Amino acid sequence: MRIARPKEPVATFRRRRAPPPQATKFLFWSFVTSVVFLALLAIVFIPRGLEHGTPCTSTVLDLLFDDVGHLRVNTRVFVLDRSAFYASLSRDNTVVARLGPGLSNGSASLDFVDNDTDGRVGPGDYFVLETSTTGAYRFEVFLVCDDRRVGVRTWTGRPS
Repeated sequence: MRIARPKEPVATFRRRRAPPPQATKFLFWSFVTSVVFLALLAIVFIPRGLEHGTPCTSTVLDLLFDDVGHLRVNTRVFVLDRSAFYASLSRDNTVVARLGPGLSNGSASLDFVDNDTDGRVGPGDYFVLETSTTGAYRFEVFLVCDDRRVGVRTWTGRPS
């Protein structure tokens, strides 16, 4: 018995001549245009993506006066280290005292007391304010990383 040989496959399309120059130019310039477009997209969007790579954690401080006249931190959204904050006290739109980053470098007119000594700003901690003259006072707490105001308290006259 004889086994039949397999038939030769039907020949695929074979180009007899090179593509026309117009097609070659079109393909080349389409490729160049797409590379330039991708480069422009990278120039625009990669820096924007890296800009917010390490966002700043934010919180909100609720500041209330207690019966002694201290400005007490009542509640907060997130517990952050005191190194994340700085504060300022102003009277009649003029800054009279500042607490630097970490709520440090206190003075007689403004100081921070970490009541539970955990190095964080939370309930129970308070600010000591000395306001001897009457005026329109404003106390503000800011984040160090992006200067966002996270706590504010205004009053007229002596703290109450």
